[in-house]
Amino acid sequence: MPLSTFLNGGTVTQLRGLQWLALSDTGSVGTLTSTSDLGGGASSVWAFGASVPCRVDPIASSGDDETIVASRMSDRSTHLITTPTGTSVSITNRFAVTGRGTFEVTAVRSRTGELARFFEAVQVS
Repeated sequence: MPLSTFLNGGTVTQLRGLQWLALSDTGSVGTLTSTSDLGGGASSVWAFGASVPCRVDPIASSGDDETIVASRMSDRSTHLITTPTGTSVSITNRFAVTGRGTFEVTAVRSRTGELARFFEAVQVS
């Protein structure tokens, strides 16, 4: 039996559809890859995958606020990025948003039964 919610008995599937409509930007997850230079060294470059719908929101800060991320204090995160549930992203990735720049992932918020994937980031370009 599907889970009912406060939205007129809507199911989780319907909520995912509502969340999808709110994802107005397009972005892609980037992974750092290394290529041998055949001389004992390597060069690294960011390789970005397929496009996914997303939304980028600034994280409001009152200046002295610090949050706990992975049992450490962090005040680096400047943006919250929302993507569809199931988007594979970790703190080793970057996320490029079309027309808005590239962001370094600083924290991933994982929840059971999530309707979307949320992660924090700081803009690098």
